[in-house]
Amino acid sequence: MNHALDRRPSKILVVDDRKENLFAMEKILRTLPCEVHTAYSGNEALSLTLRHDFALILLDVNMPEMDGFELAELLRSHEATQRIPIIFVTAINTEDKSVFKGYESGAVDYLFKPVDVDILLSKVKVFLELDRKKKELESIQSELERSNRSLTEFAQVVSHDLKNPLHVITGLSELLLLKYADGLGERGRASIEQIAASAQRMDRLITDLLSFAQVNALSTVYGLVDLNEVLHDVVSDLSSRLEQTGGTVERLDELPRLEADRTQMYQLFQNLLANSIKYHDKRRPPRILIGTIRLASPDVCCFYVEDNGIGMEEKELSVIFNPFTRLSNAQGFEGAGLGLATVRQIVQQHQGSIDVTSEPGVGTRFKLAFPVAQEAAGA
Repeated sequence: MNHALDRRPSKILVVDDRKENLFAMEKILRTLPCEVHTAYSGNEALSLTLRHDFALILLDVNMPEMDGFELAELLRSHEATQRIPIIFVTAINTEDKSVFKGYESGAVDYLFKPVDVDILLSKVKVFLELDRKKKELESIQSELERSNRSLTEFAQVVSHDLKNPLHVITGLSELLLLKYADGLGERGRASIEQIAASAQRMDRLITDLLSFAQVNALSTVYGLVDLNEVLHDVVSDLSSRLEQTGGTVERLDELPRLEADRTQMYQLFQNLLANSIKYHDKRRPPRILIGTIRLASPDVCCFYVEDNGIGMEEKELSVIFNPFTRLSNAQGFEGAGLGLATVRQIVQQHQGSIDVTSEPGVGTRFKLAFPVAQEAAGA
């Protein structure tokens, strides 16, 4: 892993209107592994902070034109500089009320004149180490993002390359059955149908694997999402399956709006509803109910997806979100066991929770809870 960022020396800015103070401070700090920059005024310091990434600012309080407090407040008001640690250097007494003003302006510490060299170096070393750790984490995060992008691209290429021959197998199988069915005999036709069905199952497995892998690999794009619109789109896309099974989807309440990734919310509903349709009891058409649950906290929204399907044993509920899990009562159904694993990944990425209750022969209920952003809560 490339950590070039970690080896760059950290930068410190010293701000003081007296040249002799800057010279003395610079001479002391040169003994540390860092770049020292100096500024004679608040305006010069502001200019430097926009061009450099500083690990620490040592800021004199008493300066003409713009004092240290004013400069600190300006730095805190700018997104690019608001997180730079500031240590005020001052001759004021520790009991002076100006000390409290300094902390309100954004100071993390004070140094009192005359500055003790050992104390100065000790405090600065702490911030240099923090800056080194921060850069190391940023480098790791950057490398992970690059790796995730590469893995996603690789998965898409592999998915495409694997699906192409499967489509050829399916197409040729259909062509054989169409043109040469009479000469194949009953056993030959059954074999070709089995080949085509196996190719289609493999195609679905590849699609599910890619979907499962992409939940964590792709960047989550948050925005205000109306779950009612997402549900409408999912039901529309599943309409042919609902028609084939005689199934229905009923939304009992208005669903909330969340600060979420719309694509992932679509995947969540698509997997839950498709599962309910697939694992329906053959004695009755699937009926899916979706409603909200009122909670005491306004910061959390909760809703459920409930079906009248085959249900599950209580002992199996603890493993249903694990990838490739196949339950005992689902042996006659196709599937790779990735749908609910994908749902759990999506819920976790949105800092939510999911619970399930079920009874064999009666049905299953999934309860989902998500934090509500302030703008979503007020909408």
